[in-house]
Amino acid sequence: MPSSTPIGFPVASLPIAQVVPVFFFLVFFIWAIYSVVAAFHWLRYSNNTTVALSAITVHIIVSVWLAIYTVSGLVH
Repeated sequence: MPSSTPIGFPVASLPIAQVVPVFFFLVFFIWAIYSVVAAFHWLRYSNNTTVALSAITVHIIVSVWLAIYTVSGLVH
């Protein structure tokens, strides 16, 4: 009797080398959309452009630092 596999997406058969780049692309894509929308709203509805630009700068720097730290594999 042939063995049957469960109906669904065979996750176990995908090599990790193909899954990880797709996952990181999706995370980056969602982050980029969020950042653009947040920056638009900060600039559009802020009464103080200096504060908005500072917030956008901090958001970008912290996000990039977290992304680099995440993919670097540096765990203490």
